[in-house]
Amino acid sequence: MDEEPIAPGPAPENPRASSAGRGGWSELLHNPRFLLLEASGALSSAGYAIYAVTVLYLAYGLTGNLLLAGLVLFLEYGIYTLTFLFAPLVDRAKDKRTILLVCFPIQAATAALLAGELAHGTLTTPVLLGAVAVLAIFWDLAWAVYMIAPRIVVGTDRLFAAGGVSSALGVGTRIAGYAGGGALVYFVGPPGGAATYAILLLLAAVVTVPLSLRGATAPEEPFGRAFARGWAAFRGRVGRPLRQFAALEVVYGFFVALPPLLVTLIAYERFPDPSAAYGLLVAVYVLGGAAAGIVVGHYNPRRSVGLLIVLAPVLAGAATLALLAVPADLVLIAGLFALVDAALSARHEAKYAWVQAVFPPDQLGRAVSNIYLFTGLSSSIAALTIGLLSAVLGPAGVVATAGVGFLAAAALAASIPFVRRMRF
Repeated sequence: MDEEPIAPGPAPENPRASSAGRGGWSELLHNPRFLLLEASGALSSAGYAIYAVTVLYLAYGLTGNLLLAGLVLFLEYGIYTLTFLFAPLVDRAKDKRTILLVCFPIQAATAALLAGELAHGTLTTPVLLGAVAVLAIFWDLAWAVYMIAPRIVVGTDRLFAAGGVSSALGVGTRIAGYAGGGALVYFVGPPGGAATYAILLLLAAVVTVPLSLRGATAPEEPFGRAFARGWAAFRGRVGRPLRQFAALEVVYGFFVALPPLLVTLIAYERFPDPSAAYGLLVAVYVLGGAAAGIVVGHYNPRRSVGLLIVLAPVLAGAATLALLAVPADLVLIAGLFALVDAALSARHEAKYAWVQAVFPPDQLGRAVSNIYLFTGLSSSIAALTIGLLSAVLGPAGVVATAGVGFLAAAALAASIPFVRRMRF
């Protein structure tokens, strides 16, 4: 019945799903729709990685402190939280590909404008923030599509495997994106990064043209009603576990925003050549996350989602605090950042595989977006708050805040029975 509220529950079991164990990669690599989806996502993600490197480096370099960099992240994360407002439209789209084909050209034009302003030396802070806002809005819509697309092209039993394949195929593009972004900053400057982002977005649009993302479509109903139905799972006694999980995401979301700032801060504060250090640290950081995605995808821990959500922040917190004890050794620091992103990526894969599996397919866009709201809102506040307080806390204080915060998030997760029992 379409009157039933969206609500999480165990995904319907079938013999194939219940027997699904490790691996499953070969099956996905022979799925043309999945490969097109991966190619589209890899190109746009590589471009975004270059942009992320460029914009943070530029923001920090313009002011010499974390305030503008924090403001950029605050704006990005704040806009990302607005996905829940557009999610009913994503659910209603008959072919989700259409959304990507609208978003990519607009983003490409904005990135090209940013590159031109940088090349001519006319970029101002308002123009920079305006470009960041436009890019974030349309990246937000594309993100919602990519988050629900795996459920359209693969079964629930292979969601972890799909995440693993995504990590495996994305290692090269993501590393090339972040390392390439660092290289562009070093050899060409920020204009090269913005121009490359525009080119990769256009290529992503080309690859997306033959991709069909027709899946379950939300019924036609007034926007307000569709919006309310997306939040129905959070109401009343039945929604109490989800509200507890949302509270956890608020705490976790605050601290998960800090590692990118830490990479920027440590590159500038601890190394004589921040450009070279920054490029390497970002590349190794992403490599750690990609490796974790491959491992989690192979082992397909459908019955251990809660365990991953509890333990991953412990590893992230320990590795972050270890940054306080190690000398200014680029290899050691890069290794610790790799562990941080490995932990965060494993948790991310577990959480969203669970969301994709247990919520109704025709309302999945709203489920993903509503749950992200809590993480994203907290992350946007964190980016601005830490940017403002960084001068008071100092580099060591920022690192310590992130490390202790991850451990606190792990303790909170362990205290919630619903989180410990998360599985599908």
